[in-house]
Amino acid sequence: MVPLEQFAKFPTLSEPQLSPNGRILAVKVGADNVQALALVSIGDPQAKARIIARDADFGDPKLGDREIYAWRWIDDDNLIINIRSRDNQFGQWFDVTRVAAYNLESGKIRPLGWDNAAASAGNILWMSPPGDPRPRVMIGRQSNRDGTERWFNQEVIEVDVATGRISLVQGTNPLVTSWIADNDGVVRMGSSRDRRTGKVRVLYRADARSNFATISNEAVNLYDDMTLPSMILAGSNKAYSLSNHEGYRALYEYDLDAMKVGAKIFGAPGYDLRSASLTPDRTALQGYHWTDTRQRTHYVEPRMREIQELLDQSFGKGNVLITSTDLKREKILFTVAELGQVPAYHLFDTVTGNIGRVAWVNDALQNARLNPVSTIRYKASDGKEIEAILTLPRHKKGEKNLPAVVMPHGGPWARDDADWDPTNWAQAMAENGYVVIQPNYRGSTGYGAEFGRAADGNWGERMQDDLNDAVAWMASRGIADAKRVCMMGWSYGGYAASRAAQRDGDKYRCAISGAGVHDLPAMVRYDRSYLGPYMARTALGAAGADLGAISPAHHAADFSTPILIVHGAKDQRVPVAQSRSLVSRLKSAGKVEGRDFRYVEQPLNTHHLLREKDRLEYLTETLEWLKKHNPA
Repeated sequence: MVPLEQFAKFPTLSEPQLSPNGRILAVKVGADNVQALALVSIGDPQAKARIIARDADFGDPKLGDREIYAWRWIDDDNLIINIRSRDNQFGQWFDVTRVAAYNLESGKIRPLGWDNAAASAGNILWMSPPGDPRPRVMIGRQSNRDGTERWFNQEVIEVDVATGRISLVQGTNPLVTSWIADNDGVVRMGSSRDRRTGKVRVLYRADARSNFATISNEAVNLYDDMTLPSMILAGSNKAYSLSNHEGYRALYEYDLDAMKVGAKIFGAPGYDLRSASLTPDRTALQGYHWTDTRQRTHYVEPRMREIQELLDQSFGKGNVLITSTDLKREKILFTVAELGQVPAYHLFDTVTGNIGRVAWVNDALQNARLNPVSTIRYKASDGKEIEAILTLPRHKKGEKNLPAVVMPHGGPWARDDADWDPTNWAQAMAENGYVVIQPNYRGSTGYGAEFGRAADGNWGERMQDDLNDAVAWMASRGIADAKRVCMMGWSYGGYAASRAAQRDGDKYRCAISGAGVHDLPAMVRYDRSYLGPYMARTALGAAGADLGAISPAHHAADFSTPILIVHGAKDQRVPVAQSRSLVSRLKSAGKVEGRDFRYVEQPLNTHHLLREKDRLEYLTETLEWLKKHNPA
């Protein structure tokens, strides 16, 4: 039996990025209960990681919700770092983004474009190519230099990475909230969405000497992509568009002269394409990336295609995911894992032919094959097909009618897949004897526009039924006992668990709600950007005044199954007041603490579980609640 502590640990390495010369990895590592961005030398097994910064090192530590969420090399000497947080400005909560640069020689971090920056100053539109003697980044940002009148209208600045010196590339435009640049560093498009009507206005110009002109101003459904250029290649006027106008997001040629989408280049049948990548010189397509049951990449650039095929032959097709390369594509960093197996990072040196392990994702588990994982499909009660990830407890192999946990993902505009999940919640519950099913209920991303639109008006209703129908599917096959099921989730998954305890208590033995939204009208008052009028009408099928009908806290007397409520006191995404209010209403409705509900407030936790102690406490409390109400 794997101890629960192992499932709460941060990965040994997360999202490693090779420097252009292939000598250094920039990577997140676990460090003293939190994660930190670090540098690791390649080829020196005795080298220790050099810590650059921890998540909480940026901004106001009192707010807590600071996170380094992305990083990439601009050249061999400078690493670009993206930081995000949740801050209150002028009495309203905003997602705040920032960009910084770390210089290897000086060992210092330099903020890029932070002066006079408002909420968003982290939208990197372009980076100078490796080898450029003057490394620069182009950033679209909100500025408070001229007050708040055009606060939401982005300007574009170019920042010298070495000096931090700023030059204005594109001033604000009252019709534009965000800009797009081509791969030569020319700002070519601007757009904005009217939150009341859903209309999207798009401005475009052919080159740096031309004026911007409106090319589109029409209402666009939340789930529909506009057929506009997504990538304009360097050194040419060739463009491609990522669009779902034929149902699923695919890559198309795009005619910039006629401003029309052309022939389809690539699509993944039954799934949305996630992205496409360019060759290092940004002049041609390199590959396509999507997720079906696992993350997939199809390379069209000959060298990368040959490398992928070679690795597939060595480790099994579908088990290898290339995560980073050097500039010459001589050093290839990749992960290897079968389904249910803990991944490991390996480095392939194409010059010598050597393949060596860089690190286990979990040092204690190494490459262990834990609880078996598969992807299944079931029919919801209204006939719609739902894909789900099923994890079976390895210690109960062959047993039937087991206790189960339904684990809806957060978002809800997200999805689960069968690859190893760094949070390990499904594996943790399966290791302790529970079948775990993770339904990609309607509205989950990656399944096409129609599947996304199927969420409209269905929060807490049809989307909830999709979760219940997963139980019926398991029971019909003898996998799980329909009378021994609990629901567990975080964020939107926490909302779903709360809704299950209130709406469908007869179907569940217990519920575990982490950082859940329990009162939608209160959430909208707290964060006006959480649901604009257009999203409330389309996604929820209700005006703001009607959101109480699908808010569990508004129906506290209806809670009929025991619920564990966990929330971080420093959660700025979903405020802790959401859970405190639910607890108060449950008490007022006569519910008894310890019997009908348990509330655990984590003093230092945020929405993103940035400390191992909080992750472990959540899993420990969850397992104790399950043992009490649905023992395995």
